[in-house]
Amino acid sequence: MTIKNMTSQEISAALHRLVPGGSHTYSKGDDQFPANAPGVMARGKGAYCWDTDGRRYLDWAMGNRVMSLGHAHDVVDDAVITALRRGANFTRPGVLEYELAEYLTALLPDADMVKFGKNGSDVVTAAVKLARAHTGRRYVLVCGSHPFFSIHDWFIGSTEMNSGTVESERGYTLKFTYNDRASVERVFDEYEGQIAAVILEPVKNDSPYEDPRDSDLTREGIARGGDNTGNFLQYLRDKTRATGTVLIFDEMIAGMRFGLRGAHYHYGISPDLATYGKAISNGYSCSVLSGRREIMELGGIHHDRERVFLLSQTHGSETVGLAATLATMRHYDEHDVESHIWKTGARLKQQVRAAIAEAGLGEHVRIIGFDANPQILCTDESGAYWPTLHTLFHQYMMARDVLIPWITITEAHGEAELEITRNALSESLSCLARDLSEGAVETRLEGPAARPVFRKFN
Repeated sequence: MTIKNMTSQEISAALHRLVPGGSHTYSKGDDQFPANAPGVMARGKGAYCWDTDGRRYLDWAMGNRVMSLGHAHDVVDDAVITALRRGANFTRPGVLEYELAEYLTALLPDADMVKFGKNGSDVVTAAVKLARAHTGRRYVLVCGSHPFFSIHDWFIGSTEMNSGTVESERGYTLKFTYNDRASVERVFDEYEGQIAAVILEPVKNDSPYEDPRDSDLTREGIARGGDNTGNFLQYLRDKTRATGTVLIFDEMIAGMRFGLRGAHYHYGISPDLATYGKAISNGYSCSVLSGRREIMELGGIHHDRERVFLLSQTHGSETVGLAATLATMRHYDEHDVESHIWKTGARLKQQVRAAIAEAGLGEHVRIIGFDANPQILCTDESGAYWPTLHTLFHQYMMARDVLIPWITITEAHGEAELEITRNALSESLSCLARDLSEGAVETRLEGPAARPVFRKFN
């Protein structure tokens, strides 16, 4: 059978015979979506994508949060085509390596030097390696409230899905809870003088201000004029400085959502090292490790300390990702895409809340998080995540051609997309309210409920 004669679902089934998990990112797997989700995608443009059956979907997910401007953005694609025609890779450093490095070090206040990679896992692991070399310590303290930092053993070994990792390595990864100073203090007390790095996303769904009165999740709310009293990020900055520990901010998701320079920039708190990726290149492959010269230079050749084998990747200098990143970030800056993302997110949150109230589902559905990075939750009566209700909600949204498993607002999302979403939400939540009142949540679900990525067995 040729692909022209195969449905989207048939191609998806065939993929599982060829590719473990049927995809190259676990979050895109069949076990994360309802049964009526599109099987395989064929193309995308702007805020929309099409499956191989030709069905069009409004896309709020944008891959795995890898877009900031929208699918197949002409400015970015043109820059990539120009770069490709000049050569994809060279025997010595290419000029784009210099141009992007110069741009980023001028842009990012905490970046004396940068190093490029192709994915987030590699640059985060490189940051860990630098922190250990710089401090001479082994232990790494990661935020257990944030689900993912790297595919490598030091992190994956600390999760439920740790088969194939080395037990001796996973023992050096410790965890704390976001906005919980006591959880940090306990680890520092137990491993005094042994912690090389503290790693976290600067923000996710919660404000770093520990006083609820300061937990404004709007763009205006986080612009507090440098007053960081009671800010958990400031506490971590002070704690790591006092203990000689390297502070690492993972800006993979927050970067380009909250702004060009990342979320931590809004709070005026600089880490020692920071990592960026995903939406910085609008879907193309590029990631960045940035930080203080005295730490970063350990991966270089102009020092007299022990050498660090930092990142040495054949495709780290590939021109496609570098050109895409430079074009994406310049366009984002020149067109103030940051403001558009925050405003559109605020409108979307209002719409979701209005639809929830109209359907009388306040006890079961809510939207949380910053305006720039909201998340829809489906819960049971106790407020705990309810996988079946979550999957059924997305089953109804996908039946109305809206993909919203997570929310990634881009420049391409505008009035028309908000209106489509408003109508789909109204109808979907009405169906959900009916199912709840009839006790039919389980029976109305067409397939299995979504399952956690990090689980011991299938």
